[in-house]
Amino acid sequence: MSETKQWRRVVDLEEGMAMVVTDLHGDWDAYQRYRDRFLSLRAQNSAHYLILTGDLIHSYGGPAGRDRSVDIVLDVLALKAQLGDHLICLLGNHELPHIYTITLQKGDDLFTPRFEAAAGEHRPQIVAFFESLPFYVRTKGGVTVCHAGATAAISTQNGVKRLFNLSHRHILEEAAQSITPAERPLLMRALRETNNMTYYEMVRTYFAVAGLDDPRYDDFLIGTVASAHPEFELLWSALFTRNEYEYGHHGYGVLLSNMLQALSADFHPQRVLVTGHIDCKGGYKLVTEQQLRLASAKHAEPRQAGLYLLFDMGKPVKTAGELLPKLGSVFT
Repeated sequence: MSETKQWRRVVDLEEGMAMVVTDLHGDWDAYQRYRDRFLSLRAQNSAHYLILTGDLIHSYGGPAGRDRSVDIVLDVLALKAQLGDHLICLLGNHELPHIYTITLQKGDDLFTPRFEAAAGEHRPQIVAFFESLPFYVRTKGGVTVCHAGATAAISTQNGVKRLFNLSHRHILEEAAQSITPAERPLLMRALRETNNMTYYEMVRTYFAVAGLDDPRYDDFLIGTVASAHPEFELLWSALFTRNEYEYGHHGYGVLLSNMLQALSADFHPQRVLVTGHIDCKGGYKLVTEQQLRLASAKHAEPRQAGLYLLFDMGKPVKTAGELLPKLGSVFT
């Protein structure tokens, strides 16, 4: 694996109006509505940055034809070529498996194979985009935007600093170098026993690997080893946290306060977190005074209750409740 650019995983913004959209999960209709609303607001000088909080991809259930994940990603890439730094997409837990060539499943939904097959010739470009994505947006007004929320693993300053400088390439290269020729067949056998199919069947079915000479043939093996890397485990906890459902309301409140304090290091004080990732009725939930959970499409109950957030990044915000008047809909 070749040396690649090291990406800083936090974007710091001092001013401007930001439109925040969460978790579109392959919903082309919702994506198109939010994209067009942003472009309309931008033309009126009412919005300057579009922040997509991750999980652009992987629809839940239903016919495969309804999943427009690849179309959304390609359109985002085209839009970013036009908007540059004014379009910010954060990494979500559903993009993560495609960087590491591992599977992601919830219930009966095995998400990764359909996307890998549909990506086709665009896969290198898409995965390179996923690898480049930041994890946080911090603003002068004290609002941080991220995909999922706080966890015990990243609520300390050290955890946040490690994430700020995380390199997927470094993790994958270390994993590849750790697999000796003697260990390789043993690891493949272990995967075969776990998945009840040969290694070749797995990589062909899950990741559209063309054959034994495909340069991606060992990537599933490498990704599986990489998933035990301490930095990967830190990132996993950041993207898969269940917030108050995992830690309880009081415990989560403490973790959230610690995380915001850590995010304030070397920048303006951060007082409020805006996230997606988890279902919420009516399109939003005040998790605590310090966190607004936003649902723009799939996680809204019902879907048509989906909302976006439009706020001034330079204006001080002390509590999450102050953001409620700044929510808007593209479905009404």
